[in-house]
Amino acid sequence: MGGSPSAHAKGGSRIAPSLRRGLGYLALDPDDTVSSFLRLLAEAHTPFLWLTTERPQAPAEGGEVLRVTTIRGAGTADPRRLQDIHAVATTFFDERGPGALVIDCLEPLVLHSGIERVLRFVTDLHEETAMRNAFLIVFANPRETNRRMIAWLERELDPLPKDVEPAGVEDHLVV
Repeated sequence: MGGSPSAHAKGGSRIAPSLRRGLGYLALDPDDTVSSFLRLLAEAHTPFLWLTTERPQAPAEGGEVLRVTTIRGAGTADPRRLQDIHAVATTFFDERGPGALVIDCLEPLVLHSGIERVLRFVTDLHEETAMRNAFLIVFANPRETNRRMIAWLERELDPLPKDVEPAGVEDHLVV
């Protein structure tokens, strides 16, 4: 598949030109959409867990969705129970191996659990993905997310590169 003899589509250490396993990334640009990024992960055969407030029609192939809401139901988690959400993430990595954890629900987490608890929660998830050689990608809207949270995310996570594109992703996966 790519120019490198070690390139392969499943379990590579990089997605596209510049995402590296074990690191966390922050997407602040409104043009960065979660759905296009999830398609990228699916095309790269990277398993992912998507933490969201959205009610997706159907998750992209290879992905699981945990809907963060106060409404109980299958496939949901209460935003006040961060330890339960953390447990779902660790179980996902235990069962699926090093994949990607995609978070786009910071606002309700902060609203229901407070900034301090959510900062610790994201720190714990960042450490978990690093230890498991996985990816952490956090999507945050700077107009809606607490400024302190944004400042912390910018310090702790790398910016999501603009050159991450689904087209030809398998040519960029390297062990």
